[in-house]
Amino acid sequence: MRRWILALVLALALVAAACGGNDDTGSGGDAPPVSAEEAEPEAPEPQDTESEEAESEVEPQAPEPEEGEPEPAEPEDTEPEETAAEEAAPEEPEPEPVVLTASYRGVTESEIKIGVGFVDVTEFGIDNGDHEAQWQAAIDRANDAGGVNGRLLVPVFGQYSPVDDSAIEAVCVEFIEDEEVFAFVGFVLWDGVLCYTELYGVLAVNTAEMAPDVLGRSGGLLFTTQGGLIERIASLVNAAKADGLIDGRKIQIHASNDDESLLGPVQELVEAAGGTVTRAVSGTAPPGDVPAGEAEVDVWIERAEADGVDAVLAFNTAGYGAVGGVERAGSDLVVITDSVSKAGYVELGYDPSQVDLYAYGFPTLQDYYNAGEAGVRECVENYETRSGNIVNVNVPNPRPNNLPPTIRSCRGVELFVAIATAAGPVLTQESFLEAARGLGSFDLTGTTSASLGEGKYSADNAPLVRLYWDSENSEFVSGN
Repeated sequence: MRRWILALVLALALVAAACGGNDDTGSGGDAPPVSAEEAEPEAPEPQDTESEEAESEVEPQAPEPEEGEPEPAEPEDTEPEETAAEEAAPEEPEPEPVVLTASYRGVTESEIKIGVGFVDVTEFGIDNGDHEAQWQAAIDRANDAGGVNGRLLVPVFGQYSPVDDSAIEAVCVEFIEDEEVFAFVGFVLWDGVLCYTELYGVLAVNTAEMAPDVLGRSGGLLFTTQGGLIERIASLVNAAKADGLIDGRKIQIHASNDDESLLGPVQELVEAAGGTVTRAVSGTAPPGDVPAGEAEVDVWIERAEADGVDAVLAFNTAGYGAVGGVERAGSDLVVITDSVSKAGYVELGYDPSQVDLYAYGFPTLQDYYNAGEAGVRECVENYETRSGNIVNVNVPNPRPNNLPPTIRSCRGVELFVAIATAAGPVLTQESFLEAARGLGSFDLTGTTSASLGEGKYSADNAPLVRLYWDSENSEFVSGN
């Protein structure tokens, strides 16, 4: 049972990880101040005014032409034409070519070595396709476009079970101590990335969503393609407020055991949006003990009814249990959540159609692909062309489910290349960090808005949108 629950948690994390500036006014800056000596022109030399007056008195006046007499023709311009030499502006000298050097560990004059890590989840019955081929295709695409200021990306690959801490650490040690990579670029869940950032002080570009405490412990060395967790919950609250579900309403907040530390910040978000929080609760049932977890939620729903609550806001993974609890109680409570993985409902036997559910999430990758937006189709076609494999896009229950990891690989490479390119020809850890602080907005596959800046380490800015449960296909879809 615990193994099944673990597989479910992994499936939710994998799905979540797949979804997905500086203000340039165009002014050229202030001109340098002009000194007083430069501003005041020299006084003209005094002239002999008397002689000028005398000359003007005797100056003959031109006779008035008689009526009907034609005006004299203007003399033709006899100035010589500019010579060809004058017309041809001198050519500006060619700029000196930038000489690339071995500027940092893992960086040579022609290459940047990166450690590319990804999860192996086949032991849980999950097939995500050929991860190495997905990343290699994204890297080849970047290299064909010029790489990073002329340097090519050279990957070293490693894989690990997402629940095997020793395997995750072993790959980390191999990348840093044996391969001496410049940075980690890949996918590692939860706090596994801290081996790179906290333990070794190495840069990491991750394609999984990172909790605020992991970002904080990474000391500015960790960047993620995903949106920040707090930012996502803020978007959830804003979207619910826009739908009239927060302002002036009584709200009960649900969190999972892992997200207990976020209850305070989320309560502040709800109250700032005009809601009144009656209770903020988090799970205490042992992981994997579904009956105990359901019993706990049932008590919360009873208290919500007694408190006259209008809606339950259950964020991150807590929404699945909240929907199940409201369904079991037959309650008319509104459930507001960003828990939109179909596996979380189908595997636990909960039916979202039986609940007054307001679910919010990102537009699906299929939506982007079908609309030809956010670079999703280009990423898919690049992988299919280079690998010879087919990506299952509009396929119910796909196997392999290789669309999410294909998009992850494009996003990870794009984020690294964007920062490293902005760092300039002298690529070091410090120049990389400085470039990230001033990067601003940039294009990122799988989202309509991405940026990095001072204190901002999560790239994706796309707001959540309302999603609806499709009972026929047991999944969430965009539109009504």
